[in-house]
Amino acid sequence: MLTYLFVFKLFFIFVIVVLTALIVWFWVKSLPFRSKLTPSETLDLLKVIKVKDGRYRQIIKHREIVHKKWNKLLERIKSGDERDLRLAIIEADSLVDEILKEHGHPGNDMGERLKSIHPSEIDNLNDLWEAHKIRNRLAHEADFHLPADEAKRIIGIYHKTIEELLNIELELI
Repeated sequence: MLTYLFVFKLFFIFVIVVLTALIVWFWVKSLPFRSKLTPSETLDLLKVIKVKDGRYRQIIKHREIVHKKWNKLLERIKSGDERDLRLAIIEADSLVDEILKEHGHPGNDMGERLKSIHPSEIDNLNDLWEAHKIRNRLAHEADFHLPADEAKRIIGIYHKTIEELLNIELELI
């Protein structure tokens, strides 16, 4: 009886060794089929792994919040109502201001934060200034009228700025 048990154990050890060898063999044979990462992709992957629970995750969460707010703003624009367009411009300005605060630009209001930006930081800084001035007129002058096509152009300026600022966030890590 002892010999049957010994043979049985020996057989299972042999099966385990053969299966392990097959796994290693298949793994080695599959190496050429794996995609190779470029050095920049490797660095990006390492950044994600390194700061998984840190700044990268915060940036991604912030981007999601901004995109949700932007989508709500776009819903408001679809009506084409002048009041909704006015409110959308004010909200877009507020959203850009929020992102500038997140980036650490100093100032008590959007105007002061815009002054702290170097022209090389944002491609359309002059357009952003123009959009902000129109936003101020909309907020402070009740009789100020803005044509719908002009309002949509201003919202486009804010959209371009937001996309640029969100891309800068990821480059900073």
